[in-house]
Amino acid sequence: MPYSKRVQELFTKNGISVGDMVEVEAYGERLLGVLLPREEIDFGDQDAIVIKLKNGYNVGINVSNISSIRKTETHIELEKFPKITEIKQKPELPKISFISTGGTISSRIDYLTGGVAMLFSPEEILNGVPELQSIANIRKAERLFSLASEDLTPNEWKQIARKVVEFLREGDEGVVILHGTDTMHFTAAALSFMIRGLNVPVVLTGAQRSVDRGSRDSDFNIISSAIVATKFPYAVVSIVFHSSMNDDEAIVIRGTRARKMHTSRRDAFRPINELPIAKVSKDGDISVLIHNLKLRSKDTPWADDVFEEKTALIKTYPGSNPEILDFLIDKGYKGIVLEGTGLGHVPTQTLDQRNSWLNAIKRATDQSIFVGITSQCIYGRVDPYVYRNARLALKYGATYLSDMTSETAYVKLGWLLGHSFDIEDIKKLMLFNFAGEISDGDDPRAYLY
Repeated sequence: MPYSKRVQELFTKNGISVGDMVEVEAYGERLLGVLLPREEIDFGDQDAIVIKLKNGYNVGINVSNISSIRKTETHIELEKFPKITEIKQKPELPKISFISTGGTISSRIDYLTGGVAMLFSPEEILNGVPELQSIANIRKAERLFSLASEDLTPNEWKQIARKVVEFLREGDEGVVILHGTDTMHFTAAALSFMIRGLNVPVVLTGAQRSVDRGSRDSDFNIISSAIVATKFPYAVVSIVFHSSMNDDEAIVIRGTRARKMHTSRRDAFRPINELPIAKVSKDGDISVLIHNLKLRSKDTPWADDVFEEKTALIKTYPGSNPEILDFLIDKGYKGIVLEGTGLGHVPTQTLDQRNSWLNAIKRATDQSIFVGITSQCIYGRVDPYVYRNARLALKYGATYLSDMTSETAYVKLGWLLGHSFDIEDIKKLMLFNFAGEISDGDDPRAYLY
């Protein structure tokens, strides 16, 4: 959708065209930036001009709020994308492949529109992050999807697992997955269960800041991930992300222990109930903190890519209605994780018994529907033996899920249910430690690491 006739008349009157550096007076301030074209998409205000400021941000200003606009001496010839140059790779370096699923980290700046676009190839990666030339030989780079992470489903997790296994069977010494941040910890957990016989590191990473911003975090995350993919001695699925707001250190988080803890900070991801399994310095050195991991091997990986779509995660809260659980039972759900409070409590001995979840839990478990309980506290573990309410939920058939995160418990349950185990086996297997999702004890150093 181009600029409106009103805006175009303003440009003509002032001798301004797209690509000009303009000074705009609006809202009592002077703004200096490059005038950008409007993106050809059907939303936004046609009466708003878009300029890119020196700090990398785009700003839209409605023409009604513009007191004056003038062209400076500078004009920039905008082009569709920066040119990609061919880079000769070093065959002696470890071979790794990249998989893109979408998200901020998979985008490149489009100077014609001032926005970003999804493109992907080994050349683009190397041109964007030239430091990789001395770290790895990028064998393949494939874009599976161009999806925001909240739009991924378990069906896409299966496809990612199959693609990772395909690359590993072709001889890659590590795989890096570029992923949107919002649900990256769900995907990391899914791959931790779905890829069996894992023989090398599989790393997920993302970005909180887009590539057109000076504060972008993508480069450091990609470099650190490539270092882990090539040098880390253990075969584990992990998330690699900034340790702080600075480009000085990254942390390596086990895929079943990661959680996004902040909406926008560069160090958004943290390990839950566990230390990071390693740290990566800006100089490329890896410090391993947890050693009881599977070493790299010559095992042949395979994709155990099943998932029961009738699996749910419910957050309970004061006044939450147990009809939510009844609804899922009526809809044929096979397993449900209840995120309770504290040590794993759900409304139980309410003054109005219609608000108690006990009967709904019993109805579910009587029908061989798995009901598991985690905690909203994020850190720590649930315990059904401290307070009476939890004892009652246990008596009515709920299974308490130790120190698993709610997200990992949901993913693990869906994966197990996909194998058609009976309810008693599901109860046992949910408490079996497949991929480091359950710990034997609490490490006080891990809290708010």
